[in-house]
Amino acid sequence: MKRIFTNIQKEVSKLMLLTVLAGAIASCDSVLDYEDGDCDIKYRVKFKYDYNMEKVDAFAQNVKSVTLYAFDDEGNFVYQKTDQGEPLADGSYAMDVDIDPQKYHLVTWAGLDNESFAVPVMNKQSEIEDLTVLTLRDAVTRAAEGDEGKYIVKKKNLSPLWHGEAIKGKSVLYTTPATGNSVREEVTTIGLMKNTNNIRIVVAQVNQHPDTEIPTARAIKDDMFTYAIYDDNGKMNYDNSLMEDVLLTYEPFVTETDKVTTRAFSAADEEANTYPAAVAEISIARLVETQNPKLKIYNKENETELLPDGSLIRYLGLLKEQNCIDMPLQEYFDREDNYGMVFFVDENLTLIKTVIQINDWVININDFEL
Repeated sequence: MKRIFTNIQKEVSKLMLLTVLAGAIASCDSVLDYEDGDCDIKYRVKFKYDYNMEKVDAFAQNVKSVTLYAFDDEGNFVYQKTDQGEPLADGSYAMDVDIDPQKYHLVTWAGLDNESFAVPVMNKQSEIEDLTVLTLRDAVTRAAEGDEGKYIVKKKNLSPLWHGEAIKGKSVLYTTPATGNSVREEVTTIGLMKNTNNIRIVVAQVNQHPDTEIPTARAIKDDMFTYAIYDDNGKMNYDNSLMEDVLLTYEPFVTETDKVTTRAFSAADEEANTYPAAVAEISIARLVETQNPKLKIYNKENETELLPDGSLIRYLGLLKEQNCIDMPLQEYFDREDNYGMVFFVDENLTLIKTVIQINDWVININDFEL
């Protein structure tokens, strides 16, 4: 009788163990060490774009396509996936992936297209150093001065481009516990930073003798000037650092005449004045404070440059000092993506060197060489 009772206890114990294991498998509990791809764990990658001046997540409103790349500890390419279109506009969007993102070095490029940027096709022989992004340019046979005008990003509004990276085991992870028959979700989050910028350049004509009958010597027109930004910033590495590149010439995708309203020449108790202006808009790749991009505004009528210095970093840095004094300059460039620069000329189209307006800030020039 004792032997029979002992056998019954053994069978009951086996049955209870099987029940516990079955329950653990069904609920995806942590009593088992699951491998990659186990059906009880769903891996997802979520993207956010809050590295902007507003410091709010604008991913759903701005990003139209996103490509994720994964590399192992030796830098070998192991996985790639692209999502695009309407699903990204859903505020709850996350990419379903077939790997455990926490075990890999992740790189994301969002907004890639075949009109503005070129990215290599990755295969099983590819390595992380192969993942570079090139701003497309047109090569011409002549150069105006050295490399100026030789490699042109011509009259093209660059497609918005973002970069993101997550080092193995260091990315943000949160887990959604399984309930009932559902699976457990592990979600890795990658933050994005925007690489493209739009720069609106305005040359406004101010009548400095409004109370006299002296007429404007030359009325401003949209074809009086040519505009260009020169920078060797067109090739980006997998970590978003700039690689050696030729000097690119960014030309406007819009030129027109318009009017600008500003308080730059108004007294404190006066309303803002409106002035005629020539306008150009240029789309450029990433601004880096250690680079030396040049802004060139050339007056075709008198064959002179409006800005003898032309240091774009110094001009935009003036705005940072006015508006974001505690923010590092590179962070400011990485968060801001739209700049409006207003230069003022007199009746003879001569630069007025005492004031400049950048975005909404009127800056009085003291010790600065325009």
